[in-house]
Amino acid sequence: MAFQTDKSGNQQRNTSIFDHCNLTNMFVMLNSRRYPEIDYDDMNFTRQKFSRVYGGAAAFRTKFYNVEDLISSPNITPADYKELFPMFVFDVTKQSEKLKNSVTDIQIKAQFSANVAANTEGFAVVISDKSLIFQSNEQKMRVEY
Repeated sequence: MAFQTDKSGNQQRNTSIFDHCNLTNMFVMLNSRRYPEIDYDDMNFTRQKFSRVYGGAAAFRTKFYNVEDLISSPNITPADYKELFPMFVFDVTKQSEKLKNSVTDIQIKAQFSANVAANTEGFAVVISDKSLIFQSNEQKMRVEY
């Protein structure tokens, strides 16, 4: 999950750069199960407190491709992560069999220390081996994996 402020349709802004938007906590709900189970109580980008989310993002490549950390290093420094790529990775692979074989309601919940600026968009990438239906107030979309 990542956020961008005022970059959509603006050729003068770099759309490969994301914004942390003063995020203080974020989690995913799969039905009634929460990931991660513990809040990011210490997360504060302005005071350089984001090591837990940085570690999760940096470890994604190693976990997803099952490659040694030394071989698959993302080469993103904490400073680059904060200023350029504050992306949030949620590992939801450890689920009960009940969730794996049923329809799953996915919600992403976020808390910020300040009002989020106008024209901010959230982007989510879901990697799954299931058929997914995304629904918003505007449209309904089915994606097959």
